[in-house]
Amino acid sequence: MCIPHMCVDLLLSRRNRKVDKYDMDKYGHWNNLPDDFNPDDWFGFVYRITREATGRKYIGKKQIHSYRRKKVAGRKNRKRVVSESKWREYTGSCEGLNKEIKELGKEKFTFEVLKLCKTKGELTFSEVEYQIKNDVLTALLEDGNREYYNSNIMSRWFS
Repeated sequence: MCIPHMCVDLLLSRRNRKVDKYDMDKYGHWNNLPDDFNPDDWFGFVYRITREATGRKYIGKKQIHSYRRKKVAGRKNRKRVVSESKWREYTGSCEGLNKEIKELGKEKFTFEVLKLCKTKGELTFSEVEYQIKNDVLTALLEDGNREYYNSNIMSRWFS
């Protein structure tokens, strides 16, 4: 369930806008972002990458910013440093999928943002929710091949 002030479920809002040249500079290869999208307003997003020729998919999550602690001379605690992650060019953490993207090119895949999230907890929960609802570990295509590249949920491996 989406709490209105906390997240934007982009599938429910049916914003299926394709990326144009202007958006490529602004949003990378990601489709489905709202017109008023501002990366600084969000913690991260849940996404789906689809290989257009086969219909095979991957569902994952990406943080928009990275957070680390840096030692500062004279301070007991560390300073929090926030920087933008490389979300615009990110293609997922699945080795098999990344190999295919490298071989075939990004233009053979669709990169969709499914949901924008305000917190780390919401991001993690939403990724798992989409993965379970879409049955990513066992769903099959009509030809009998696995529908999703995903081989785990929350780093719990299944065969």
